[in-house]
Amino acid sequence: ISTTGLTYAKTFAQKHDFEASAYYEYVYNNYNSFSSTGFGLDGRLPETPASITNGSATYLPIFTGGKTSSALASFMGVARYTYDSKYTLTGSYRYDGSTKVAPQNKWHGFYSVGANWNIKKESFLENSNLISDLSVRASYGTSASPFGGDFLYLATYSANTSYGGNTAIRPISAGNANFDWEYVNEFNTGFDLTLFSSRRLRLSADYYNKITSNMFIDQPLSATSGFANANLSSGKMRNRGVEFDISGDVIKTSDFVWTLGANASYNKNVILHVTDITDSYPDGDTRILQVGLPYGSYYAPQWAGVNSQTGEAQYYNLDGSITTTYNVNTQSVANSGSLYPKLTGGFNTSLSYKGITASALFSFVSGVKRWNNEDFYNENQRYATSNQSLRMLEDRWMKPGDVKTLQRFDIPRNFTSKDIEDASFLRLRNVNISYSFPKAMMEKIHILKTVKVFVQGQNLITWTKWRGLDPENNSVYGRFQYPNARTYTAGLSANF
Repeated sequence: ISTTGLTYAKTFAQKHDFEASAYYEYVYNNYNSFSSTGFGLDGRLPETPASITNGSATYLPIFTGGKTSSALASFMGVARYTYDSKYTLTGSYRYDGSTKVAPQNKWHGFYSVGANWNIKKESFLENSNLISDLSVRASYGTSASPFGGDFLYLATYSANTSYGGNTAIRPISAGNANFDWEYVNEFNTGFDLTLFSSRRLRLSADYYNKITSNMFIDQPLSATSGFANANLSSGKMRNRGVEFDISGDVIKTSDFVWTLGANASYNKNVILHVTDITDSYPDGDTRILQVGLPYGSYYAPQWAGVNSQTGEAQYYNLDGSITTTYNVNTQSVANSGSLYPKLTGGFNTSLSYKGITASALFSFVSGVKRWNNEDFYNENQRYATSNQSLRMLEDRWMKPGDVKTLQRFDIPRNFTSKDIEDASFLRLRNVNISYSFPKAMMEKIHILKTVKVFVQGQNLITWTKWRGLDPENNSVYGRFQYPNARTYTAGLSANF
């Protein structure tokens, strides 16, 4: 990485503040690999690569290697003008070139503009005791990133195959001569407000509207094409939402301070376009990319329960009728929610009395679904010898009249909407209690300036409907991953 820049700043007539910067940046990535595989060891030699024998006619040594590289060059300019500490205008422009996109799309320019109005500086608010700070802002900009790996625009081949007993070369990707950047256009507006002369209440809020176009689409192809998929730059998605942050001092005296704070972010996501060929296609084994739905939407046959008389698993057809025949291709619908949450946030509180401070932090996630792959395996009779949950037997249908959640033992356990669970949660993220020794005591010791002792706990309690190990799992599958550890810490810090 190499970055070079210049900055010019000047204030004119005490009211005109101007600053401009220009930069050049170059990023180069280079990756080389080499590996060898040998068969047989010479026992007379130490266990080093030198002890690997030449193998045999059946097991010949294998040598492989590769090299790939990419580069990104950027020319950037940034400017800011402020008048009388009230009105600020900003602008930027950058011209980027990347080797990851097709040659005709290699270079592209991006810009942003913004404005800020410091209303507190106006004469009608300057002497206000209620409002100590108030400003509003707005911005619009474009940006992009070269998505994916290197050389996706090229047709590629592999020599890792054979034909007629000889090494052969086969095509592995068709390439896309029009492969392009993934573009983003974003508008943002918001305000910052602080109330009372003591600045006891602080609030900020933002609204954004973000359009992502030319999204990378790994389009599946017919087997007759000779390729599994094609790399397309065609998807379009919108993210629109609001964010806010509020904090305040509920009580504030010379000895005692109690503060409260909260923040939240609500995001509404929707797919606007997939490809010119189709408005939907599977995105992995359990999700679908479809116009009108959120990104990360799950796609599954709908579970209709267990027949209490026969013990058979039941599924909904698309017309609402119930059947015991399972068909993932004709019964799947996308009404089971999305992997990505609609609402995230947290709240905190802190109490301080003289040298003692206690604080707590909560975080929450709402409107998120996840495939509970743990239950899929724990309740699946195909893995009955794999140390499964007792639910596999306790919740199993055994005789006519049983109302159970698991079908008869000889009926396959298939993936359905019942495996997609609400992964919303509220978590006590952190609790901290500390004591700072009085300053007067430290002055008598002379050697130490400050001493603080503390105890802390993290991930102490979680409230959730999720039945897996941990709802805070960013994987598509909640598959036996270790949960966030509950930790306790005690310590002492000192400054000399």
